[in-house]
Amino acid sequence: MPIQNDHEIQKLHEMSEQLENAAQQAVNDANPEEMKRIQKQLRKVQDQIQEARGKAINGNGGSGEPLFDAQMRVEESQHRMERAINNISANQNDVQP
Repeated sequence: MPIQNDHEIQKLHEMSEQLENAAQQAVNDANPEEMKRIQKQLRKVQDQIQEARGKAINGNGGSGEPLFDAQMRVEESQHRMERAINNISANQNDVQP
């Protein structure tokens, strides 16, 4: 069973890295629709990470360290995108009469 959990941990870690990169690209492109789409994916992955962390804490999985890193990465990406969306909205409100 730990092999499956280690695989799950690795997959979540990789997904968090991919989403972090996608989030950064969406922010760089100032694309609010893409940011919102990625935010939904980030929330889904965050839920999966929290579930996997619960398994690891209860002794049913592998190391929790990669999960902690993945969770921090996802949370930071979410905050960065939220700020970017707010900034884009504020700029659009300032420009429009």
